[in-house]
Amino acid sequence: MEKLKKLLFITDQQEYSETGTISTLFDIYLQKYFEVHIVYLTNFKEGFSKRDNHYIVPTHERKNIVEYLENHDVNISSFSFLFVRNKKDALENVLKYKSKYNYKVVFRISYPKKRHKLSLMNSYSPIEFIKKYFYKKKIKDRNDLINKCDLFLVASLQVQEVFHQDIYIDTYPIFVGLDPDKLIKHQKTSNEIKKFIYTGTIDEVREFDVILDAFLNLKSSNWRLTVSTTDKAFVSKMVNKYPRLKNNVNIISAMSIKELREQINTHDIGIALLPRNDFYDTVVADKVIDYYTCSIPALMTSNTKNHSIFNDDEGLFCDFESSKITKELELLINTSNNTLGIIGNNGQEKLLKIKRNYKIQAEKLAKKLNEVLQKD
Repeated sequence: MEKLKKLLFITDQQEYSETGTISTLFDIYLQKYFEVHIVYLTNFKEGFSKRDNHYIVPTHERKNIVEYLENHDVNISSFSFLFVRNKKDALENVLKYKSKYNYKVVFRISYPKKRHKLSLMNSYSPIEFIKKYFYKKKIKDRNDLINKCDLFLVASLQVQEVFHQDIYIDTYPIFVGLDPDKLIKHQKTSNEIKKFIYTGTIDEVREFDVILDAFLNLKSSNWRLTVSTTDKAFVSKMVNKYPRLKNNVNIISAMSIKELREQINTHDIGIALLPRNDFYDTVVADKVIDYYTCSIPALMTSNTKNHSIFNDDEGLFCDFESSKITKELELLINTSNNTLGIIGNNGQEKLLKIKRNYKIQAEKLAKKLNEVLQKD
């Protein structure tokens, strides 16, 4: 049997962190096609450590990552690929040694944070002008480096079109997706109280107050909303402004993906409503994938991206306006859980059939990587 080629993925993630793309796509399914090794970072240890195919490196060593790994007996020349996730300083170092060690370089942007912030800057104040200048410079400097790579991985082709027009190298989309071996059988609740859940980051950009306004205006009281987030203090402060919602809203956190999925499974509908902007309109939110892992239907913003994947019998849609959300919530409160369960199952089946299945993605990504190797 032919020996698998080796791939080193330098992440921007802390030790013990869990992300579906890294933990599942690369560390499980891509292992069938490549021998994958992963670098994680730590802010709490000064030394190097190794656990199976994982290397744990102090965060401050990221800018010298190739030299650091070589100094700790990691044979860089044995890798056909070095992947870098998000961080310009690590990419710069990896490109520096590209010729010496003869590896291909792949860069991955999971979220175009700088471009997204830049697109949201509408003020023309002197401070905003200066911020815009520096954002643009950082983006240009990073793009110049990316254009020296062999492959660029984006969250979707629409993200490429909107945010990365200045990157001209070969581009390939990596989507958040389902792990087909870890799907959860949905635990149906009673029809008396409709249980909604909202998961993930909550900040000013996500305009969560629009959703709270919608719940506040409901005539029915036969509902509960769980918010599972690491931003508990921020959300609590927001909810405190809605005293009438106090008894119907529960704010919690999850310590792991497994715990998050268990929380989702005890609810009927997952809320994935996000404001309309260039980024949220070009990707499927991670929370949608979490909901369909448990086969509960997602209430999503009505936009072209979401409709391009889900039909009306596979997902729930609504404009991001509090009055329209209120009307949709009233309808859902009065929808049987059997009907919602069918929609959730249909949505899960749809994702498994397309590239949103990590097992399928791994096969297609491996094919793409082999094409990159053959270009020589």
